[in-house]
Amino acid sequence: MQKYKLEFILHTYNTSIEAIKNSLVEFGNSLEISDSEKSAEKGDNFQIKLSTEDPTLVFDICSQFGRIRSAKINDEGN
Repeated sequence: MQKYKLEFILHTYNTSIEAIKNSLVEFGNSLEISDSEKSAEKGDNFQIKLSTEDPTLVFDICSQFGRIRSAKINDEGN
């Protein structure tokens, strides 16, 4: 199966890193979530990196928390 390396910014309101991590942990591996630079907008920006077999599912889950920005998808398959 192909795997994809995702990198994106998730802009949220009143959401913790733990809540995001708990929602994504079973859908990928090498999950990294960190605070991203503050923007002029209210809310928080989180930098998210993970490898997954289903990028669409990951983006669907994250869209429930907020807006996805600056998404990069790299195919790690053969």
